[in-house]
Amino acid sequence: MKNFVAIIFVLCFILQDFTAQSQVDTIFDKANKAYMQKDYPMAIHLYTDIISAGNVSADVYYNLGNAYFKNSQLSQAILWYERALRIDPSNEDIIHNIVFANSRITDEMVTMPDFFLKRWFKSMYSLLSSRTWAVTSLVLCVCLFIFLVVLLLSTSAKRRIFLFFASVLMVLLLAMSITFAYMQHKQSFRKDEAIIMRMSVVVKSMPDKAGTNLFTVHEGLKVRLMDKVGNWIEVVFPNGHKGWIEETSVEII
Repeated sequence: MKNFVAIIFVLCFILQDFTAQSQVDTIFDKANKAYMQKDYPMAIHLYTDIISAGNVSADVYYNLGNAYFKNSQLSQAILWYERALRIDPSNEDIIHNIVFANSRITDEMVTMPDFFLKRWFKSMYSLLSSRTWAVTSLVLCVCLFIFLVVLLLSTSAKRRIFLFFASVLMVLLLAMSITFAYMQHKQSFRKDEAIIMRMSVVVKSMPDKAGTNLFTVHEGLKVRLMDKVGNWIEVVFPNGHKGWIEETSVEII
């Protein structure tokens, strides 16, 4: 009897999950249809409903960014493109749209170049999502185990030498994939990057309205958060300059 109740419970849970996913798919289709019909406010509303229900998807984020862009809301478009890129860092469509949207930003700042090793390392771990890197690590771990078992059981000297070096290579690849999985996971959940959301923001020399006006920035600009005092945050701009702006001026990616 207990087993029967447990089975019914599991089946109900599966059915509920299937129904919920079916509802999400229906709303997603409606949102896509609204987008194709150029009803961008409705598309934004429907995509936002999907996200509000707890659904995390690069496709939904990307489509929401497109809807915002078509609706002339540049900062929101860039925000959701960036969030989509966190989930799917190698997606060429997302990367292309971010570059295109950034070309519409008012502020033209020369980005401070990273050290070449840092750029190379980032380009490598950004090739795949953290989940894909984790799966890769699991596959390499299984391969390493098989190689070690065959190495221990093998009686051929040449085969043992080959398997030894193959195992060493697997260890190196495994260490690399685990490192990349960790770095991509860390990148996906970092909270120190934000997008300027207001049309224009005056950057202050100190966390106070009485501070000196340094310069003005505009919507869509990506900044890095450094410090916080009250409702003021210190940010670093793409050109390396620093300043204080009100916290309500940005939204964290």
